[in-house]
Amino acid sequence: MPTDSVKNRTFKDTLNGTVRFEIPFFQRGYAWEKKQWDQLFLDVQEQIISELNTGSPLDQVEHFFGPIVVLEKTGAAELKEFLVIDGQQRITTIYLLLGIIQELIRAKKHLSSDAFDYLGKLNRYLVNDVDGVDDYLKLKVFSSKGDRLPTYRVVFGSDVNPKTPKLQTDLQLYVPGKNRVDEFRKYALKKLAANYPDIPALWQLAQVILNCLKIVWIPLDEAKDDPQAIFESLNDKEMPLTASELLCNYLFRPIIDAKESYEELHNSQWLAAIRLLDGDDHFEEYLRNLFSIGETKMVGKHRKVYVHFKGKNRNLSSASAKQQLSDIFSGASLYRSIREPDSHPYKDEQVNQLLISIGNTRMDSSTPFVLSVLRAHVAGTLIENGARSILQETLVLLVRRKMTELPTTQYDVMFPQLLGKIVNEMDPIRALHDQFKKHTVWVSDQEFEAALINKPTYRGRDLAFSRMVLMEIDKTFQSHGQLPDYSTVRTIEHTLPQTLDDPWKAYLGKDAEDEHLFTLTHSLGNLCLLSGPANSSVGQDPFESKRSAYSPITALARQMKDHPGEWSLAAIRDRSKALAAKALEIWSWSNV
Repeated sequence: MPTDSVKNRTFKDTLNGTVRFEIPFFQRGYAWEKKQWDQLFLDVQEQIISELNTGSPLDQVEHFFGPIVVLEKTGAAELKEFLVIDGQQRITTIYLLLGIIQELIRAKKHLSSDAFDYLGKLNRYLVNDVDGVDDYLKLKVFSSKGDRLPTYRVVFGSDVNPKTPKLQTDLQLYVPGKNRVDEFRKYALKKLAANYPDIPALWQLAQVILNCLKIVWIPLDEAKDDPQAIFESLNDKEMPLTASELLCNYLFRPIIDAKESYEELHNSQWLAAIRLLDGDDHFEEYLRNLFSIGETKMVGKHRKVYVHFKGKNRNLSSASAKQQLSDIFSGASLYRSIREPDSHPYKDEQVNQLLISIGNTRMDSSTPFVLSVLRAHVAGTLIENGARSILQETLVLLVRRKMTELPTTQYDVMFPQLLGKIVNEMDPIRALHDQFKKHTVWVSDQEFEAALINKPTYRGRDLAFSRMVLMEIDKTFQSHGQLPDYSTVRTIEHTLPQTLDDPWKAYLGKDAEDEHLFTLTHSLGNLCLLSGPANSSVGQDPFESKRSAYSPITALARQMKDHPGEWSLAAIRDRSKALAAKALEIWSWSNV
């Protein structure tokens, strides 16, 4: 790094002339958020404008804004081009802010005779005076990760499209209002309208940005410095790269080094997978589950995902990187079916029903195994019946273990490598049971039955699980397979109310003081499914009133309606035992 070239610069110096600052592929897209935007406006107001208001001249007021590390590209004819190695968020924010100031001055130009002069001066720092087949060359700050079209529209107008071969690709990537550039424009317009309401105030702000915000300009030597290595070592301290951003850079580096086309691959596989999973957070969790398959334990969260992958793939070639990208993309839709089986169902209806039930247990540690089963099913190494049987036994385990409230610490060790332990066995289901027993997670019929009778089925933090248990039991009592629309009867009714009023206490007598009252109130025998309005209407009503008001739509409600005699803790226990027998049939071990 040539330290003799390091110097302080203004944005007026930086953006002057025919120049382009390109955000290299290994950088993230524009990522600053309200926290950073607020700090910028606060610094400008308190550190610069407040001093100018005391009479200090513009050229004597400055505020340090941070470093910008660049690598000058050689061989460019029309433009002086730099790769931005560090400081991307700073230079992009300033460039966008100047464009937004220009937009507001343009909208108010009829109010000031100076407006045309201001617009001409601002244009020098926003637009390159070049002609050609690609209007993107006119941008002085240029990114390829979905930011270039919204950036172009900030500078040239919100309804203006560039003439460029990249337009169709960018239109597919761009969802108006759903990217950070648009978010900043919306934020800045509101901020400027409140604090810089007229053309003189806007022009002063532009002058402050161009002349008073100082950066440390650090140029790299192309012959000596590795831009990506320097970038990773510097990394924005305020917003460190996520695991998926680091992984993206690592995967694409051998493809870029091989001089192969990478942008279409990035858009059609990497970005497409992120879009399938509704953003980076879900995508990173997907990668964690995907990379855990076959491992001795679950991969750690966040940057540990990247560290794990890099450790397992130290010598990526272009071909192996492309294969990894293909695997990541193809697995994303399967993961979406695991996470959202209702809205994005798996192709096999029976398997999808199992995915819904497994999801209702909220035992997410099973996801690497479930994902590995779906991948094997799609690849043809598991036949449909095999996939269904394996997932059914997995569901039995998860329901039984959830109900018994036993520890799940073994899941992170067992599930990632589980398919590899059973898939090639003569009897995969027996092998699966053997693994459950080896890892001491097996739940016997006796343990499951005891939990169904003595532990709460109603769990406020796991209502989806509670509803599933009640719904599946309810189905077994419906005649001739005619099932109600369970989406209309999703509320769990406690026949004995959760909070007892005086009439109920009097009705229960000594039972009202029983030490097991709380557990029995939430136990299987005291519950049924009702619609929301029906549940609200019965509330604290006495048992006889409740019984007569219950809708007969669900079998469990009909049972309560037809219950003979009083409703006591003994009656709840008896009903729990009867319903537990049904649960044992529903979630039974196969061939045991």
